[in-house]
Amino acid sequence: MSGPQVAIDLGRIERNARTIVERCALSGIKVFGVTKGTCGMPQVARAMLRGGVAGIAESRFENIRRLRDSGINAPIMLLRSPPMARVEEVVRAVDISLQSELATIREISRIAERMGRVHDIMLMIDLGDLREGIWPNDLIQTVEQILQFKGVRIAGIGTNLGCFGAIMPTPENLGQLVAHAYKTERLSGRSLDVISGGASSSLPLLLEGRLPAGINNLRVGEAILQGGVETFRDTPWAELEPDACRLTSDIIEVKLKPSRPIGQSGYDAFGNQPVFPDEGDRLRAIANIGREDVLVEGLTPIAKGIRVLGASSDHLLLDVADADPRPSVGDRVAFRMSYGAMLLAMTSEYVEKAPMHDVADFSGRKMVQITAGQGAARILAREGTGARLEAMNFDVVELADIERPPSGLIRLTAGADRRIAHKALTATARATHSFGLIWIDSIAALMPEDEDGIDLPEGSVLARTLGLDHKAGALQPQLSPENVVIVGLRHADPAEARVLKDSRVSAFTMTDIDAMGMRDLMHEAIRIATSGTQGFHVSYSPTATEFAGWAAGSGGLTVRETHQAMEAIALSGGLLSMDVSGLTADLEPRIGTDAVNFVMSAFGKRIL
Repeated sequence: MSGPQVAIDLGRIERNARTIVERCALSGIKVFGVTKGTCGMPQVARAMLRGGVAGIAESRFENIRRLRDSGINAPIMLLRSPPMARVEEVVRAVDISLQSELATIREISRIAERMGRVHDIMLMIDLGDLREGIWPNDLIQTVEQILQFKGVRIAGIGTNLGCFGAIMPTPENLGQLVAHAYKTERLSGRSLDVISGGASSSLPLLLEGRLPAGINNLRVGEAILQGGVETFRDTPWAELEPDACRLTSDIIEVKLKPSRPIGQSGYDAFGNQPVFPDEGDRLRAIANIGREDVLVEGLTPIAKGIRVLGASSDHLLLDVADADPRPSVGDRVAFRMSYGAMLLAMTSEYVEKAPMHDVADFSGRKMVQITAGQGAARILAREGTGARLEAMNFDVVELADIERPPSGLIRLTAGADRRIAHKALTATARATHSFGLIWIDSIAALMPEDEDGIDLPEGSVLARTLGLDHKAGALQPQLSPENVVIVGLRHADPAEARVLKDSRVSAFTMTDIDAMGMRDLMHEAIRIATSGTQGFHVSYSPTATEFAGWAAGSGGLTVRETHQAMEAIALSGGLLSMDVSGLTADLEPRIGTDAVNFVMSAFGKRIL
């Protein structure tokens, strides 16, 4: 970590979602989790879905595409009406969209009809907050016109409160929403699927038992992501966990200085004339974050005795005179964020986003299950693989119930070609809800398949795994392209290169390794694979490594670089499973020996 970072606790997000979903269910309300506050981060969406939300709500197409590319197949609600130029994308990508403008609805209908579809819309009504929405007096005539459109269906009625005009939900205004829904049902002659009573700000009414009957949907973001700190300002909802998203930054200066600037006062860099009280000399610190990254007014230091004084574009000024202990240069300082601060921090390219999983520590004896094809099994036996792992404090086990593996189990799979990787990855997907992949290979295995082909070509293994070929066998949403990294790439067909560029897979070629060095590159690869996951799978092909006199590995990693990559994997503690391909009966014995030695390094073999 070398700069500002937002740490995202996916466990807290999942538990907050579950708490809200279970309480809403008692009143017949379904929850859509709003992910726009985290820029549509797939890890956050998956955590919300594990918590039981009925779907995901997003406002931006880029985020929706990111979610779909990561295998999120749950219903997606578009929270913001689209520009006319992107209406077709609405019909293709989302299940229901919030609409209030007749011209836009007409265009959606036209496009949907052309595509042979009917698009569901939620008609938004303005109940006084003065953001989007049909004015209530215009509702009947608007509905009558929409009912003439063949390409859209009024699936629901909704409203927005609190986001612009700060008008809070009440039994009165939400009662009006329910009445408008009943009017719409009478006009259309059918029941509405959704009556959406707003966002997190409606939850206090729910807990107080004052939410009008008929409301059956809420769009919840802040209460899940922040534990309702802003929603429940006076009386917190005790079961919700705050601080799911925390900002940290580095202290880059600590000095004793006057509390009031010296000289003629003018305007600051943002056109303001700040006023500073004279408190005498105070110990001040500077953190490496500023208004270019975050809403400074929305930051609250977590450590006691630290105050935010203000900020320029990239310097945050802090009073630390009362901090205990007092910070030093190089320390990290942590902040709670308001919803507005979180939005800006998440959209800043200068702030690292680190989704993390609070996986329970495994303190028992380590276990490994070895599965190998016939030729690979002979190589593993010849090299004493099981005995060597047992000497490293692993129990080599056979599973009685492969569907319910014990905690702490690491799978090692070996086979003749890369298709063994798909089998190994499928087993890992059954055992965990989210994992990453470090693919150490000379090829990306992303070759497009023939449309009519059924068998899995070796060169298309990763494409099938990630669902890029749109055939059965994809391992999403457990494995997202954003958590896949290729190390040692040397060969890519032009068609394969196009697939790679269009995907969200990260790839490091031999040129990258030469420029970065294996240590730094593996640090980045592990960061990608573990971002919001429970760990990662490693897939290794001997063709990634250059062995003297072996043409298949020519130009690849050195033996030492390969060991260095595996050692970094072991040190990370994130290895869930591993496969080794290319172990055939006719493989040169020295290469099989080195391949097993690499496995030992990945499992933590040390000299001392």
